[in-house]
Amino acid sequence: MRPNDPPESTTASSPPPGAAFEAMLASSDPIPPLPLACSPKSNEAVTGPLAQPAAISLRFPARPAPVAIGPILAAALDNRWKTYREHLRHCQEHFSEEAVHQLRVVTRRLMALPALLSTAAPGAAVEKARRLLKRHLVALGDLRDAQVQRLFIEQKAVRFPELVWLRGWLQRRERRLVATAADNVRCFKTRKLERWIADMTDALAMNARNVRVQRQLTSAVLQAAGQAFAEAVERRRAIDVADLRTIHQTRVAFKRFRYTVESLSPGLTGLNRRQLRALAYYQRKMGIIQDLEVMRECVAQYIRGNKHRDAQLQPFCRHLRQRRARAVRSFLKSADRLHQFWPPAALAARSEFAPASNAA
Repeated sequence: MRPNDPPESTTASSPPPGAAFEAMLASSDPIPPLPLACSPKSNEAVTGPLAQPAAISLRFPARPAPVAIGPILAAALDNRWKTYREHLRHCQEHFSEEAVHQLRVVTRRLMALPALLSTAAPGAAVEKARRLLKRHLVALGDLRDAQVQRLFIEQKAVRFPELVWLRGWLQRRERRLVATAADNVRCFKTRKLERWIADMTDALAMNARNVRVQRQLTSAVLQAAGQAFAEAVERRRAIDVADLRTIHQTRVAFKRFRYTVESLSPGLTGLNRRQLRALAYYQRKMGIIQDLEVMRECVAQYIRGNKHRDAQLQPFCRHLRQRRARAVRSFLKSADRLHQFWPPAALAARSEFAPASNAA
């Protein structure tokens, strides 16, 4: 060794960085556990969750469970049945214009569920209940039309004093219809209807925990709603301004769709109160046109039997035509808003909606 050379080390040179880790990977021996930085003196010194170490597992958010639509529809059917029974009893005991109107409203809402189920889950009880409720509704239709016409005439009587003769004619007709409708309402029987409603409620509440059954029912219900919407769209495309019956047909189809959607849970459709009110407002625009058309036909019927009043009623007839034309223009400006109502954004994101989107 030269005098200027550094002294040789008597210890082995340190391995390059990472050599120990590479050797550990290359070895077939199991990798030993990492030692604790501060090892306890005994197992008794460890308390809490660390006393029984467990394997670490990664937890991901669970997929949201599908909405159990059966119990939701069962509860809605039961609530609407109770409401219908209360209004029917009130109308039987205190027959009045408002009682008739409210009974027709709750009848339509109750009838929407059997109509929905007749497509989604058909059965004998469903069809029997739907037909009976339809007969109850029709039995009050003529009276309600006469009441709406008489109210409209009374509102216009100050501007058109000549309507006094038409109002008297409507009042006499309404009294005859009231007598007939009151007898019909008193004869409405609900024992069979109650049994059919109970059968439907029990059938809907079954298999509430069966995911497969609930998915199938949800798919069928959404498909029925999609079909109702598709019918409304088809009627909208067929509207002919020269034939106002086409607007009425669109209104009937849309009303069926609206009551179907209102039967479903907001948790399923994602529709809030404001959006549901938008459906009602859209329907109301068509309803105004229909009311004015029915009123025009009512006046024409009166004139046919009282030709000497024709000239006196012409200013009012002209007023009806002008109002009807404005109502039609107002509706046509927003008629294509129909396409915004279905499917809702929240519902379109659900996998269960796939059949309904095809139907619509």
